[in-house]
Amino acid sequence: MSFDAFPFWVFLLAVWALYLVIPGNGARKALLIAASYLFYASWAPPYLFLLAGVTIASYWAGLYRRRAVLITAVAGLVALLAMAKARLNPLPVGISFYVLQAIAYVVDRYRGHLPEPAGLFDYTLHMSFFPRLTAGPIVRADEFLPQLQKRARVASATVWEALILISFGLFKKLVIADNLARAVDPVFAGLHASGSRILLATYAFAVQIYCDFSGYTDIAIGAARLFGYRLPVNFNWPYLARDPADFWRRWHISLSNWLRDYVYFSLPGLRAKSRAFTYGNLVVTMVICGLWHGARGPYLLWGGYHGVLLAGHHALRSRGGAKTRPAGIRALASILLMQQLAVVGWIFFRLNRLGDLPLYVRGLAAGPFFSGFNAAEWTAVVLLALVAVAHLIQWRIPITPAAIARPWDPWILVVLLLTALATVVLSVPSQRMFLYFRF
Repeated sequence: MSFDAFPFWVFLLAVWALYLVIPGNGARKALLIAASYLFYASWAPPYLFLLAGVTIASYWAGLYRRRAVLITAVAGLVALLAMAKARLNPLPVGISFYVLQAIAYVVDRYRGHLPEPAGLFDYTLHMSFFPRLTAGPIVRADEFLPQLQKRARVASATVWEALILISFGLFKKLVIADNLARAVDPVFAGLHASGSRILLATYAFAVQIYCDFSGYTDIAIGAARLFGYRLPVNFNWPYLARDPADFWRRWHISLSNWLRDYVYFSLPGLRAKSRAFTYGNLVVTMVICGLWHGARGPYLLWGGYHGVLLAGHHALRSRGGAKTRPAGIRALASILLMQQLAVVGWIFFRLNRLGDLPLYVRGLAAGPFFSGFNAAEWTAVVLLALVAVAHLIQWRIPITPAAIARPWDPWILVVLLLTALATVVLSVPSQRMFLYFRF
């Protein structure tokens, strides 16, 4: 039951209808737990034991604020994730996300950030809540568990917010990301294409992975809002970032914050006078970020590349080179520069293997640069232009918050209707799995 498939929407509406008529908070939570496990079983029933095992083990470890229990639990969870990524094909959907969520709970309990342990009933819903189970966002216990203490209120404004987020998320995924994939996948399959097609595929992938993943997140947050719960924002227009640190405050925010709080702050030398520890720890943290995506050369290179960018940015700031926030033309130049740096990183990420990098470079330089585009590639050009216009608008007017702030506005309803029609008409016939399901 993927978010972009019809069975999921039948399932979601059925669960929501039952949820609205159930009066008690405990019964509502029981319904959501049952629905979440049914949802996960639709992917692969045996993996329910993995989810249940991680839930029970991390809850038990959180009851004992002892260093030995912490080390054992975290090591066991990391080992489980590593073994799953190495031996299970396909990878159990969502395991990379709910394992990190479990680690966060155990560490926060040990650090005293969660003074009172949650009951297993609420913690099970926290770990399995189906809108965010398959690809995040990674939700901290202190962000979600307090919301379970009382009966969630589903108001008209809440439904409006859900409608906005779900509509935009489906449009991003089905219209933009899936159509861009038709221009990206054939080129990166062999890299035997003209320079213009390779360059177009590169920029198309940068937008594809953003619209695919942020589209999923919009749908997840919107679906959670239908039940009265609020999940954290996971994307904030990362291609409007002005520097590498700003990019990671906007891209996959829940993972960025997780890496900061549970990896970077745990590395040695943070209080040392030498800045070499800071720079080295940034690189190590981002290499681990790459490793989380998979033990492959392209992901490790991508993580190391972003680590070097972050280290360079911090070195520049420490020397007084970036004390003031740029404005006007300088701000636009900073945004455009950061976009190009991000795109270079996506080249490494998208390569099938590191050995393809020479082929990529050779393809840009060899033969005639432009030999024409096919229909899918011209569609990609139009979609990239559309995304560029949306970013220009967002730079001045926050699109989604502005729409959410005007509940049931007739003009916005017309826009949503047109968005829905465009999604139906422009969706590609062949269904494409969300990119982050593979991680």
